[in-house]
Amino acid sequence: MVYSGSGKYRGASGNLTVSGGALTFMRTDGFISKTQRIVIKIPVNAIANVNVEGLMGKKLVILVDASKLQGIPRHEFDIANPYDAMKAIREEMDTEVAKASAPQVSVKEVYVKEVTSIVKVPCSYCGVLNEVTEKKCAGCGASIGTK
Repeated sequence: MVYSGSGKYRGASGNLTVSGGALTFMRTDGFISKTQRIVIKIPVNAIANVNVEGLMGKKLVILVDASKLQGIPRHEFDIANPYDAMKAIREEMDTEVAKASAPQVSVKEVYVKEVTSIVKVPCSYCGVLNEVTEKKCAGCGASIGTK
């Protein structure tokens, strides 16, 4: 599931998106030349817990695993639909866990070369080398193996 919604993060207005294995909050800067800037990007595999807190003003709260992502461990987002965002984040987390636990299949190309040996014997009359399986000499036509 992909989520996108407007809201606030640490006083900055912007857009929260959940897709591609990451939670991203972006804000738009500039009056004339509007530029999108990433305020924070949290990989979903670094999220330790996601919750909705508050009685009246519900906020999306993200707790980050400090061993996977350094910095602020707690992030609060004031968004219109925190439950939808929480659902999207949990689905992304499940998807990332499934990817990580999926068996890794490696494909290895193997080339097989068949080696055959050809045994040749000289003709007792003319000396031309002939394969052992031949009955007559390719050079003189004599029977191979007899004089």
